[in-house]
Formats: sequence, C-alpha cells, structure tokens
Amino acid sequence: MGLTLRVSHSTLKALVFVVLASFGLVGCASRPGPDALQVSLQEASGTSEIRILIATTRARADSPHALYTSKRSEEIDFGAATISIPPSHKPGLIEWPSPPPGNPESDFVVRKASYIDGSTAFRQEINQELARRSPKDRNAMLFIHGYNTRFSEGVFRLAQIASDSKQKGLPVLFTWASAGNLTDYIYDTNSVTLARDALEETLLTLSRSNATRVTVVAHSLGNSLLLETLRQMEHKGTGILKNKKITVVMASPDIDIDVFKKSIIGLGYRANPIFAIVSRDDRALRISRRLAGGKERVGGIENDRTLSDLGIVVVDLTDVESQDSSNHIKFAQIVQFGPQLQQALEQGQSQQNKQGIGGRLTNAGRSFTGFLSDTAKIVITTPGARAAPR
Repeated sequence: MGLTLRVSHSTLKALVFVVLASFGLVGCASRPGPDALQVSLQEASGTSEIRILIATTRARADSPHALYTSKRSEEIDFGAATISIPPSHKPGLIEWPSPPPGNPESDFVVRKASYIDGSTAFRQEINQELARRSPKDRNAMLFIHGYNTRFSEGVFRLAQIASDSKQKGLPVLFTWASAGNLTDYIYDTNSVTLARDALEETLLTLSRSNATRVTVVAHSLGNSLLLETLRQMEHKGTGILKNKKITVVMASPDIDIDVFKKSIIGLGYRANPIFAIVSRDDRALRISRRLAGGKERVGGIENDRTLSDLGIVVVDLTDVESQDSSNHIKFAQIVQFGPQLQQALEQGQSQQNKQGIGGRLTNAGRSFTGFLSDTAKIVITTPGARAAPR
C-alpha cells in the first residue's frame, strides 16, 4: 500500500529553505532593499549613464524611492530609470549603492526614475530614444529577469549588461512580480503565468518599433515566461520569430527539458537561431532539478547536442569561472563579448546558402569558434557543426 504525504505550504517553504541553505544559496544581508533606487544628486567625473525603459506587472510602490513592489498589478505598467555607472566598474559585477543612494565614484546609482503614463506613451518613448541614436545604433535589448529577483536588482542587472556589452542600443526591462525571496518559488511561478499577456504586448511593441534589431535576453525562470509567451503568440498568429530583426538568447533556462523540446518544436521556423547559455555546474539549477524529481533543466543540460539537435546554438560556460557562488549568473560575465558575438552571427548569416537555417547556423558556429576559443573557456555547439574545443 502506498503512503500519501500531505505537506502544508509552510512546511514546503521550510523544506525549500533547508535545501537552498545546504547549497549556500540563502540570500545575504548585502542584497539591495527597496530604497536602493533612491535618486542621487551627487556629481562624479568619469561616470557613464544608461537610461532604461521599463514594462512591468508589478504594482506601484507607495515610497517614491521604490517605484515598484513585489505585489502583482492587474494591468501592465511602465516606467524609466537612469543609472550612473562608476568609472571603477568591473565587467560582470554590480557595485551596489551601499548605503543608498550610493557614491557615484564607486557605485551604481540612480540619477532619475519616473513612471510612463500608458502604452501609447511607452511606444513613443521607445521610438524617441531610438531616434536619438545614430542609425547603426538603433537597436533594442529586452531583458527578462529570473526567479527571486527584486525590482531594484532587475534594474541594476540590466544596467550592468548594457554597460558591459558596450552597445549603444536601447535597454528595456520586462520585470514580472517576483517576490524576491528564495522561499517564494510557487508565488514566482504563478507570477510568471500571469505575466504572459503583458510580455506579449511588450514584445509586439518592440517588434513594431523603429528598432532595426531587437535582442530578447531571458534569465533562469524568466525563460519559462518567454517560451510560454512565444508559444501563445504563435497560436494566436502574432508570432515574432519569423521577423529577421528578432534574436532570442536564453540564459540558464530553468525549464524542464521535455517541456522545452515540445515547445521549441511548436514554434516552427525561426529567422534567426535561438541561443541557449548553459553551464553544467549551475548549482541553482541543480536544486531546481532535485525539486522537479530529477528532470534535467535546460540550463544545466548534460549533453549540449540535446539542444543543438533542436536547432539551438548552445553557448556552454561550464569551464568559465563564476563570479557568484551559485554559478547561475555567468551569462552576465560574457556580455562584454556582445559586439564580437553579434559580428560573428552576422558573418555566419552573410554566408547563407541553399541549406537553409541549418547551413546558416553552421557558418555562425564557425565564426563563434574563431574568436571564443581564443578569448574564453567557452564551448559553442551548433546544428551541423562540431563544438569548439575546450
């Protein structure tokens, strides 16, 4: 006779906390609080500023320093923030403002923060920001954060990515209502489900904007939101993956491999390859795998060819030394190679032949191999091509 165990929600939260603690992943006291977005009026020489546009399903905060909370909003909302990057900034890291508002000579600090009044104004802001750039820089990057991410963390992470990539395009943050607590995984997964329509609206807005290229970067659980939204759009006839200016990058995807396989196949033809950034030593995804009954997570896949056989370009960072103990944010360390990555992709695509997307991916893979094997311990696996040597 089988034994049925009934576990209360509070007991489940306690169990998750114990598992996370055993891996040393429980949050530390240095995490930024709601006041991390306090505006700084202090001037400093040698800084650079990045203006970020924001689309969110978070509820607005009562405090002017917070902007948004971890609570859910019934409707999509919009905002903007300007972040100052210190001259001493090191790639891959975020120099948190501690205590807020921080010192612009050594910390990321907020220079401006405000709401944007509605979808029409948001669309206008996008095109106005693009118009301020030279034609070659009229690109946009949409970043979708992962599980256990506070609003301020999403803002500063995108600022770091935009700064390190040295791209002059427009950074846009889609931030869903993560609780920002390790023990609120269920709340976060439900927030992901509720955010699909809002993400669809944001993706369509960017794809119809004046941007010449739109790169969508999702991290961890944010990939589940992105993948489900892309499927939803395909079913509705509003899919964007056939659009040549759309490129999708999935960093450390926290997705069941079986779910991923079925979903990717359902997306059909893609004008550009989808990139998956993976690492077999990702401790956060090992925990997710354990909690999911041992099913592999895409971001911690054991065999890269499992993904490349689905038409995915796999960027394997297993041999890259991480700046964090969980090995879960390695993707943030390689954005400094953004220009080279984009150039390699374009070189591969410029050599198109009658082999279709498989041939283009092979050429892109050769281009990637050409520079990455000399600059970092990164392994690239593409459909129809061998992986770059370690």
